[in-house]
Amino acid sequence: MASVWYGLADCYRDWGHYEQAIECEQKDLAIRQQLDDPSDIANAYNQLGRIYQDWGKYEEAIAHYHQSLELYDQLDKQQDVANQWYWLANCYRNWGQYEKAIECEQKDLAIRQQLDDQPRIALAYYQLGRIYQDWGKYEEAIAHHQQSLELYEHLDKQQDVANLWYWLAACYRNWGQYEKAIECEQKDLAIRQQLDDQPRIALAYYQLGRIYQDWGQYEEAITHYQRSRDLYQQIGHNERTARSYRYIGKTQHLLAQTTPNTTAALTLLSQAEENIRQSIQINTKNDYKKNLGYDYIALALIYAERFHQLPADDFNLSEQINQFQTNYTLGLTHLRQLGQTVDSAEETLDIACAYLRINPIKWTGCTEYRGETSHIWEPLNQAETLTRAALDTFQAYNRGTLEAAAQQLLEEIQQRI
Repeated sequence: MASVWYGLADCYRDWGHYEQAIECEQKDLAIRQQLDDPSDIANAYNQLGRIYQDWGKYEEAIAHYHQSLELYDQLDKQQDVANQWYWLANCYRNWGQYEKAIECEQKDLAIRQQLDDQPRIALAYYQLGRIYQDWGKYEEAIAHHQQSLELYEHLDKQQDVANLWYWLAACYRNWGQYEKAIECEQKDLAIRQQLDDQPRIALAYYQLGRIYQDWGQYEEAITHYQRSRDLYQQIGHNERTARSYRYIGKTQHLLAQTTPNTTAALTLLSQAEENIRQSIQINTKNDYKKNLGYDYIALALIYAERFHQLPADDFNLSEQINQFQTNYTLGLTHLRQLGQTVDSAEETLDIACAYLRINPIKWTGCTEYRGETSHIWEPLNQAETLTRAALDTFQAYNRGTLEAAAQQLLEEIQQRI
């Protein structure tokens, strides 16, 4: 029965139903405590930590990881002690406390080296790479990713080698070195194709799409996202299919912003809306609430862009503003309810940027048409309020790159007011 409760908790965690996951895991823990099996009790505490971490409740997660670690330490189960240092490092990384994350991962690495556990040493180097990558220290990140990759190559673990090429590509993409990112991702893709790993082939195409999108090569990005979507559809991976639809839509939106012909831009926005609605349909059917949060915000931004593109006398303007505000509010609500604080703030910054693109004269005419009172500066005021809220979150969670982006946007807003 305890194992069943554990499995249910794991499933609810993956589904994003964290309260139900906690209830199930507490039932598992209660049985384990009755049976007085310290190893299983430690595992239950680890599972509670995983749930709270995914929920964004990092203090609770860390407390449970420490309870697990202490029990494993008493049992002298060094592999499991190292695992807990790994998860503590992972949690501190998610929380943005990078120095503590490095400290924990160094403890994991030290134990792995004492045990001469080569695969886990490689995993520890990978985790250090992820921490430095999230910290924005890309040279250190790449050095650790490469150490991990070399060990996996020596062990002939091709799946893990491919994983490291994937993360090197992501790191170079974050760093803005797009040609190197493409080279790394092509190596990942080649291994996946040799292994005939269809889900990971689809993921590789998705990563190529992300690189080309960040590079501003939107048509190339759309092509890779479409290949990723088609593969995910073939293997019945609904969540990834929906995500591919969303990224196709988001990239069509970006392409519309750079398209000088208004008619062509509006056509792209209609295609983008259709793809986002496909994603919403899949995510609604499967109750993927976190994904729905991103969907509704992506849809809101399409309405904002359509408002920007339409002429000032178009009778659809007021509907576009209504849909913009309704959908982004719905999207942020989904993310906040799931404890996705930083993600919600990052999306808030995109919404603030959308307000900044709104023509105040057009906005005033639109709101007067609706019979509402509005001031010409309302879009800028909204942009400032949202940006300050996002900035507070980035500072609280030590997200330096995002904090800098928010500060830059705030300066631009203040120059216009």
